[in-house]
Amino acid sequence: MEKICNVLVALPSAPDLILDLLVADRGMLTAQAICRAGALMGIGESTIRVGLTRLAGEGKIARSERGSYVLDRTGAPLARAVDGWYRRGSQTVAWREDWIAVHDTDVPRADKTAWRRHGLALSLRGFAALQPGLHIRPDNLKGGLAAERDHLAGLGLSARAIVFRLSDLDAASQSAARKLWNVRLLAAEYQRLQRGLERSEKRLRTAPLEVAIRDSLLLGRAVIAHLIRDPLLPAELMSPAPRAELLALMRRYQDQARKLWHAWLDQPQ
Repeated sequence: MEKICNVLVALPSAPDLILDLLVADRGMLTAQAICRAGALMGIGESTIRVGLTRLAGEGKIARSERGSYVLDRTGAPLARAVDGWYRRGSQTVAWREDWIAVHDTDVPRADKTAWRRHGLALSLRGFAALQPGLHIRPDNLKGGLAAERDHLAGLGLSARAIVFRLSDLDAASQSAARKLWNVRLLAAEYQRLQRGLERSEKRLRTAPLEVAIRDSLLLGRAVIAHLIRDPLLPAELMSPAPRAELLALMRRYQDQARKLWHAWLDQPQ
């Protein structure tokens, strides 16, 4: 782990770096270009090529032309969730104070991998535990209950879990439900990431090209990771302004970083 503009960033694995590059580029990249980016992160060419083969086998990326790859946007739901980070602000609808609930006390814990995927699905979709075995989120996302079932299943929610709409909570339970998310902490984190992006944006103009590329890749993936885990709470629970401001800034930052990335790729090796 290291810090860039006071934001803690993690060095990616080869598969994570490949997916991040294809998400950020939104186009087709050659294996050679991906290997060059890997070298910036200290990842060897052989490790990158193994990662490309693995991701293609898993249906997360597709080989388009000889030696070139694109993100498979019909493939793994998690990859699609990352790819769609910039649309996060348009996924909400008006909230009528109902909830989407997941009851999972019958889900077996013995298969640790399946249990982790189950928990990740709940986390990525913004659920919080109201009681042991009962997780909820506001019913304020496009598509409602049916779409949420599909999203959760695609991300790895156990088939033993029951997904349903929860309405007409008593006053005490409704009050407790509305307090499950630490909105002050969420807003503070958005502001911290925004300050980091603003500082980095200025540095990108003067830093050596390879430094700018590396910093923008690492910082960008940290911000996107935060955005895709945002619970997308309704305005009644949290102002959407911090999220909207960070989304707009991240779009601008990525446009600038993408120009630097292509300028670097065009340089003779």
